[in-house]
Amino acid sequence: MQGFLKFCDKLSEGSGKLFSWIIIILTGAMVYEVAARYIFNAPTIWAWDVSYMLYGTHFMMGAGYILYRKGNVRIDVFFKMFSPRTQAKIDLCLFPVFFFPALLVLLVVGTQHALYAWSIDEKTTMTSWRVAISPFKTVLPVATLILLLQGVAEFIKTWNFVRGKEK
Repeated sequence: MQGFLKFCDKLSEGSGKLFSWIIIILTGAMVYEVAARYIFNAPTIWAWDVSYMLYGTHFMMGAGYILYRKGNVRIDVFFKMFSPRTQAKIDLCLFPVFFFPALLVLLVVGTQHALYAWSIDEKTTMTSWRVAISPFKTVLPVATLILLLQGVAEFIKTWNFVRGKEK
């Protein structure tokens, strides 16, 4: 079990750190676009597609890392008043009710959309660049799978904490 937990933690941490570098590429592309547009009066046809694909990838691939680092957003109005053990018990109830079902649906639907995009060689329709969108659509099921695995790991860690086997 410890091997699985370490694998999930390393996968989330690795993907989060790796894909955090996308923001530098995105920043460079946007600086180039702004300079081309406003200094040289020569806007690019690819800036919009690059910006939403890179930022979407950056955002989605970091989700597992955020859960691993416990950086996810909570509604802490009452939650922070409870003891850590009570908080863990609440998490144990909420993971199977909200987290896992939502991610399973997202994984299935995202996979279907990605497979369809690859099968028809789908292109973007928002700009005249018409770049392939299938790699971007594949990010959703991959990121969802990483987040789901990290969720399972966090659920197990929380379960162990409630049972007194972890701190």
